[in-house]
Amino acid sequence: MENYNRRLAIKQMLLFTAGSGLAFTSCDTPPSGRSNKQVKPLEVVHVPINGISKAKDGTYVGLPKIRSEHTNGQFCCHEIAVPARHAGPPPHLHKELDEIMYVIEGTVQVMVGETVTDIHAGEYHLRPHGIAHTFWNASDLPTRFIDMYPNQDFPSFFEEMVRIKNRLKSKGLSHDSEEGINSLDKLYDQFGVEMFPEQFPAIIEKYDLTVVWGHDRS
Repeated sequence: MENYNRRLAIKQMLLFTAGSGLAFTSCDTPPSGRSNKQVKPLEVVHVPINGISKAKDGTYVGLPKIRSEHTNGQFCCHEIAVPARHAGPPPHLHKELDEIMYVIEGTVQVMVGETVTDIHAGEYHLRPHGIAHTFWNASDLPTRFIDMYPNQDFPSFFEEMVRIKNRLKSKGLSHDSEEGINSLDKLYDQFGVEMFPEQFPAIIEKYDLTVVWGHDRS
């Protein structure tokens, strides 16, 4: 059962990455898990409606808006959409990253520790680091929100997950192969992410959620 829960959690994290939007890569660029503290003059950045900010190698997941390199590592954010009655990522915690959610439309259920809160359109939610959490959409309508990261380049986590997925695919390997597990474990360690896959099945069952969504266009 433990191995099953781990495989389910890994698969959902990969599918969550793919399901959040178009994702592709043209080359392998090492991610930047920690903020770049080098100070340089900021440039004006304009991201239009439905616009995106790609990584230097062309990779993007969902709708990245302001990138960490735009702000000298002080802030970044991206937009995420979750269809009706779908799960988000498996429960996990960040050792350093604090997250701020702003809901644009619909309602998101956010679990922090053992507390589940409905976050409605127009509302904010802060998830401090060091506490296990996840989110999902238990409603019959889609939801859309912006996740903001004040102290870590977390969009690069999702983008590197896409690169790992593409490398495995090119070798004919699955995410639960030895290389896949080792690559993902290294990524989790680099970004200070700890997973709790044993908590995931109960959430899916209790809220009658669909795990798989989206469509891989990488």
